[in-house]
Amino acid sequence: MIKGIRSYWNNNPPSKVFFQVSTYLFVGTLPLWDNLNTIILWFFIASSLFMLNPKHRLANLKSNKVAIYALLSLYLLFILGYFFSTNVKIALRDIERTLTLVLIPLIVLSHNRVDFDLKKVYIAFGTGLFTGMVICWAFIFHSIATNFTPWVQAGYFFKWIYSGWNAVAPIDGHPSYFAVMLVIFILGIIRMPEFRNLRRNKLKLVLLLAPFFLFLIETSSRIGIITLIAVLILTILKKLEIKRVFYVVGLVIVLGLLSIKFDYLGSKFTSIVDTQGNVTLDRYPRWIAILSEFSDRENWIFGVGTGDRQALYDVTYSKGGFQIALDNEYNAHNQYLEFLVSNGILGVLVYILVLATFIRKTRLRGEALSFFVIIALFSFSETIFGLAKGVFIFAFFYSFYVIWYSGNKDYKLEEKQGNESLCVE
Repeated sequence: MIKGIRSYWNNNPPSKVFFQVSTYLFVGTLPLWDNLNTIILWFFIASSLFMLNPKHRLANLKSNKVAIYALLSLYLLFILGYFFSTNVKIALRDIERTLTLVLIPLIVLSHNRVDFDLKKVYIAFGTGLFTGMVICWAFIFHSIATNFTPWVQAGYFFKWIYSGWNAVAPIDGHPSYFAVMLVIFILGIIRMPEFRNLRRNKLKLVLLLAPFFLFLIETSSRIGIITLIAVLILTILKKLEIKRVFYVVGLVIVLGLLSIKFDYLGSKFTSIVDTQGNVTLDRYPRWIAILSEFSDRENWIFGVGTGDRQALYDVTYSKGGFQIALDNEYNAHNQYLEFLVSNGILGVLVYILVLATFIRKTRLRGEALSFFVIIALFSFSETIFGLAKGVFIFAFFYSFYVIWYSGNKDYKLEEKQGNESLCVE
């Protein structure tokens, strides 16, 4: 290992080593504390500035200008929302938080594909996820061991007290966002050609992914599990084989059994639709109420402004009797609805345009498909850009997949080779 590190250092200029190490650190700290990840972000930016000269950077940016313009238009929605807001303090906070929608892509898209190593990026990402999981488990085990009756407390490992928000509390995380990152990593291991050798050893693969699946269940994130199953189903449909079907059916059964064991997640799934087919999802009535209140304001074109949307939500929650949502100042928990309220129809169209640009640039090759499905579905359940973590995840992986899959003539050969050994085949 030491010999390999020495060889890597000798065969690469310091600027490239600095950039790649900073990239792995940034991706590896994405699942961890926001403050730590933000500090590493500046090392990532600085390393890029040292590595590329302005001429090469400008040439690369020009070749990716469509994606840059799309993301810039998304950021401009938050600036536009400022001018339609009376509460400018909240609007300014949104502008500050979403600045990385432009900053991160400008760095990533200014590089060539050869400046990144997809496999090592995923390894760093998985390492960060596993580190976060170990930290959270350490707090859980400490809580159990220091209880007056640890043998009784251990049974609560499968209850709400150690799942959902409580599971990721030690790293100040959000369960749904951590679940989304877990799904991105798990699907990469299952689908990417770069991990085909790993997938040939089924025991090693199962042992590797088991802790990630377990923690995915512990997050109690319905949307995380739904997006995972959705992408696997699309993978099956891409090449329908009985072996693939058995793998996915087996996985669904395992996830179902774990959902029953972790009763908090199980209860969340049973609250989506009742036995008569009626939608009983707790967020659905809030969405309808928000839409009704917004309709009464008649601000369909430009919305009420990013600074005033929370006031609209609070009025809606008060009128509708959504006391928990009112007390906790819930957002819309729906990115499409959030853009509609904040920026009107214009905001929704811009967001759809950004997603359409991603489709056009990547052709949904490889893990671009996984990311698109995850973001499209996640946007129905969460307000992605309501947290800095969501902005970081979207900005980095959006631009990273664009640079990796767009205009890549060699990818079809890589994809064909990877399909020969896909785990789900």
